[in-house]
Amino acid sequence: MAMGNLAQRAATALVLVPILVVSLFVDPTPWSILVIATLAGGFAHDELLRMSLPVTPEERFVGLRATVLACGAAMIVLSMVFSPQIALPPTLTVASIALGLVLLARKRTLAQASRHMAAVYASLLYVPLLVSVWAPIKADFSNGASWLFVTLAIAFGSDTVAYFFGRFLGKHKLYPAVSPKKTMEGAFGGLVGGVLATAGFGSSWLIPELPLGHAVVLGVCGSAVGQFGDLFESMLKRGYGVKDSGNLLPGHGGMLDRVDALLFVAPVVYYYASLVLGLG
Repeated sequence: MAMGNLAQRAATALVLVPILVVSLFVDPTPWSILVIATLAGGFAHDELLRMSLPVTPEERFVGLRATVLACGAAMIVLSMVFSPQIALPPTLTVASIALGLVLLARKRTLAQASRHMAAVYASLLYVPLLVSVWAPIKADFSNGASWLFVTLAIAFGSDTVAYFFGRFLGKHKLYPAVSPKKTMEGAFGGLVGGVLATAGFGSSWLIPELPLGHAVVLGVCGSAVGQFGDLFESMLKRGYGVKDSGNLLPGHGGMLDRVDALLFVAPVVYYYASLVLGLG
């Protein structure tokens, strides 16, 4: 990693980390996390739409993009207000109907309507649906701030430990067709990082209600799906022919590049805690 890029990443972290810490542990309510989730989800969603629906002189997507982004934001906000289980089915239904009407009204692009439909409908499932549990993790559990911190630790800690395992021990490629630099040793390191997050930060410190055995299972599952999320976004970028999803975060690329693992990790944590452990 170049020194300039490393300095940019550090500067970005110096801005974002204090905001997250305040939202997690200083603000006792989940509202600041909801704001972060809505903004981060919106930026990531928009980056995905800009990759999948590139603007050309023949095709303008301002109205379509605005509609799908509004639907995505509604999914995120209403999921915290009413819980994901209650809010998502009707919100997705209304969004599907609204987007169908918008696509029908775009008479000059009817020949491409099926491609546009696939892009916008899939975008709702990939970004806002998965982001919709971020704020409820803090809102629905009695120890919600700690649960959300551990969720972030699984996603970002796994990535960090995987990097060092891959750098110093990596010999066997994991999935070179999608991500040439990732190794099987790095993936194993990511699993170790996930368990360290759930067992170290979680059951032995911040979340005493999380039994150690469940912490190990959650750490392995969370890290595994987080790594799948990273590979999935790499696959999308390769298909769209771009290196980064955007340039919003200096040193990191776009917002989607930064939260690709978290998108997959957060639902696993939320539903494991609520359905398996019976919390919330």
